[in-house]
Amino acid sequence: MTQERVTYRLHPGVSPMAVVRDGPPDALGPAVRLVPDPDRPARDRLRSARAFHLHAENGTPLARVVTEQTLGSRLSGRPAVYLVLDPSGAPVGRIELRRRRAFRPGRTRWTVHPVTGPHLHGYQGRLMWWALWWPLGLPVSLIWLVTSLLGESDGGIRPPRRIIWRDTSGRAHLVFRAVAEDFRLLTSAVDPRLVNALVALHQSFDPSEGAGAEGWYESP
Repeated sequence: MTQERVTYRLHPGVSPMAVVRDGPPDALGPAVRLVPDPDRPARDRLRSARAFHLHAENGTPLARVVTEQTLGSRLSGRPAVYLVLDPSGAPVGRIELRRRRAFRPGRTRWTVHPVTGPHLHGYQGRLMWWALWWPLGLPVSLIWLVTSLLGESDGGIRPPRRIIWRDTSGRAHLVFRAVAEDFRLLTSAVDPRLVNALVALHQSFDPSEGAGAEGWYESP
């Protein structure tokens, strides 16, 4: 079943942080609060450990995200793996972040493995835009970086960021629209708890410009 005009966006202006949903109502409500786990683990070397809760607006627990495996180095290619659990501790699914390996072609990949439902794979950026970014965007971005260190500028050109999550048949289920900084849900086949967890995880690694350089998870 296809859903129309359903979008998710991280709302930086509320506390605790929330993923806000725009579209027909669902069982989780219009907003899901993100509450860092008070017993979250210390930062690992690559700052990839995550532990937080998803709460309804009235405070009802919806799910919990914990780190099963932290990121490895660019050379190892070891992905970060996050478990999404329901309030009783039963698994809802797993979310995997695999970065491009050093000295090898490829793109960062986000994978969603639900307990029930299709497995989804999403690659950061389209190949066409990456083909333009490496010879054109990267040198310009490096110039912006140097001038910003000298205090003469405060911005730059970001690499391609759009992601489309597809199942094994190639059907698109979820899209991260980098310009709009939101997530467009295209089907109802994905558990909304997994969608909210994915939005929160993605935006903790790739925050919008208005959310600060370290993302919502590192914010005080």
